[in-house]
Amino acid sequence: MKFFSLHKTALYSIIFVFFLSSCSKEYETETFENSSLISVKLQGTQSVLSRANITILDVQFQILEDENNPNAWLSLNTINTGNHDLVNITGNDVVTLVDFEEIPTGFIYSIKLVLGDENSIVKNGVEYTLDMAQDCDYQSTNIVAKQLETNKLYDFLIEFDIDGSVEFLSQGTVLLDPKMNTLLRRFELF
Repeated sequence: MKFFSLHKTALYSIIFVFFLSSCSKEYETETFENSSLISVKLQGTQSVLSRANITILDVQFQILEDENNPNAWLSLNTINTGNHDLVNITGNDVVTLVDFEEIPTGFIYSIKLVLGDENSIVKNGVEYTLDMAQDCDYQSTNIVAKQLETNKLYDFLIEFDIDGSVEFLSQGTVLLDPKMNTLLRRFELF
């Protein structure tokens, strides 16, 4: 009986070693042929306001030089749309708007935040509804002017200048004229 137990253990050991040695030691990596990965994050700047609620509807890249061309803007898969209090999203805090979206490699002229119309601020305990400045058309655009390369991750950080974007006019009217900076970091994937 001890003989069979010894052979059984040896047989299991041989099978185990066979399966262990047949495993591939290559790392499985996904390459992105003719495309890049994009991540877009939003952050507010330090502010004198108590709240700055800004509604984000979409993030878009300008991929054609003529921005009036109907196909000039590429809408990204924006995952965190809605109202965001930018006063609470400062320092190391960010809101991820686009998370690792694969887009065709090419030249990016600009990045655009498409804003909603339910924007407000709170200053000294008083809430103000923000009217959009006429020339903004519910959007804020920054020039990027970068060629995206294949198999790279591009991380865009949009810094929304809260105090610079809000203008108090007479009779309690407050305008939103969005001002933002865009920081770009590129990471090698493989």
